[in-house]
Amino acid sequence: MSEEQQILVDLLRNAINSVYQEERFLLEFAQGERAGLEQAFVFRTGVYLSQLLDGTEYEALDLDSEYNKNHGNAKTSRRFPNGLRPDLIIHRRDSNEENKLVAEFKGWWNNDIASDLQKLEDLTDPNDNYNYLIGVFVQIGSTEPTYRFFIKGVENE
Repeated sequence: MSEEQQILVDLLRNAINSVYQEERFLLEFAQGERAGLEQAFVFRTGVYLSQLLDGTEYEALDLDSEYNKNHGNAKTSRRFPNGLRPDLIIHRRDSNEENKLVAEFKGWWNNDIASDLQKLEDLTDPNDNYNYLIGVFVQIGSTEPTYRFFIKGVENE
């Protein structure tokens, strides 16, 4: 992992750790067989990440959630020709020149992760439209997260 990739991962991890420390309700909420609140977790991660980006070289970039645009068209990839919406991205809107971080989140209560992993492969692939510097899959655990990293279209240790 390059120094810049590590900086981006550290920023994301710090934001996620803040959610774990400050927003326990999002992890403890249960309704029927469903536990946790994934979309709210992603939103709160974005709030904390936005604060962490202030004062860094990334503060001039855009931080978006569920952003599905590519120059006014739908964001598509080879395996998602009908469109895709990454959970969280750091990028410059209406450009593919500064695509830095793309993250997909999934709660421990949901094991359907195949399409999230494929999105990260496609969005970090240098031969696709976007070439994000790093992709991160975040498995929201009940007590702590686990991470998987994608660089240049492949998963990395």
